[in-house]
Amino acid sequence: MKKKGNIYIIWSIFSLFVISMSLRASITSISPVLKTIQADLQMSNVSVSLLTALPVFCMGVFAPVAAKLSQRWGIELTIAFSVLLIGLATALRFMATFPFLLLMTAVLTGIGIAIAGPLISGYIKKQFPKYSSSMIGVYSAGMGVGASLSSGLVVPAMHSFNNSWNIALAIWALFAGIGIIVWMPIIKKSKLKKSVEGESVKQKNQLPWRNRYVWLLMVIFGLQSGMYYSFATWLAPKVQEVGFSATYAATTATVFSIIQMIFSFIIPILINNNPNRKPWFILCALCYFIGIITLIAGSISPIISAILTGIGAGGLFPIAMILPLDATTTPRDASQWTAMIQFGGYIISGAVPILVGAAKDITNSYNFAFFLLLFISIILMLLTLKVRKKKESNFQINELKTTST
Repeated sequence: MKKKGNIYIIWSIFSLFVISMSLRASITSISPVLKTIQADLQMSNVSVSLLTALPVFCMGVFAPVAAKLSQRWGIELTIAFSVLLIGLATALRFMATFPFLLLMTAVLTGIGIAIAGPLISGYIKKQFPKYSSSMIGVYSAGMGVGASLSSGLVVPAMHSFNNSWNIALAIWALFAGIGIIVWMPIIKKSKLKKSVEGESVKQKNQLPWRNRYVWLLMVIFGLQSGMYYSFATWLAPKVQEVGFSATYAATTATVFSIIQMIFSFIIPILINNNPNRKPWFILCALCYFIGIITLIAGSISPIISAILTGIGAGGLFPIAMILPLDATTTPRDASQWTAMIQFGGYIISGAVPILVGAAKDITNSYNFAFFLLLFISIILMLLTLKVRKKKESNFQINELKTTST
């Protein structure tokens, strides 16, 4: 029995990693072929930035839906349905030969990610309550691997398929297909616990709108996420603007994704036993700050800038995901906090790539746009001063429960 339990735990970790690979590939695969899409479909910088901004907006708007759907189908099955939606929308890009259809695929992938994100946090809280930080690292690393592979191989794939960016974007639906297959044993196991789980889903699902600490975490999540998606969208075009080839620009974007992936796995493990998240968050925001300055100055290789900003992105996202888990005690609370944080956070972050694109259209240069990202990194460091330690967060949530009874 113990051996079977260990095998299931290992499979749970593996399946969490694999299914997470599909949650960013549909977005990060856009940047290296952005100029090709723009030229082919005659889209402005603002309109083409919607390919990143729309899914991010949807990831916010539809996040509260996750709790309601999980009440009906359960966390595990709802995650599978959302990943299926991501896969179908990504595959649809094969025939997206005009802007409206391509933008619709962005909306659909965003809805799928919006539902999966909060529920995966709830699943981690339920399945790995003592190792939430480390499992957030596995979750982040899975997304990072998917992002790295998609951004790094999309240009070679396009060349292999007779310069068809449609096929090069559509093939990343494979991540979703493989993810659903490895997730099937998790769904099967969850059905065996349906009677126990049924007691918890009957509880009232309400987002913690009156908790000011959740609002702080929402803004922090939104700003760090906005910086990540801005780099995922505009890093390669920025590198091309200063005279580098499309292949070199794609390599730079890949380095950013790989470094982000590595540190998104390492940092949660390093901070697992440290209740104070502030020093790590400030350090990662500082790496972003220095990386952006070097990119604007152009005095060193863009690869160095990609490494520094990759460290920043790799640390900020998992820490922002860990903070609501620090402040909650049950999977239901974790899902609700994460849903609210992602609801507002992704709406905030969706505006940032659009602002970068608009700044490029107005000034005809990326420098002013990247100064905006520099300013955001400073705001993040200031907001981090208000972040509570893990014990302080848990005390606060328990205090709220006591006063409400």
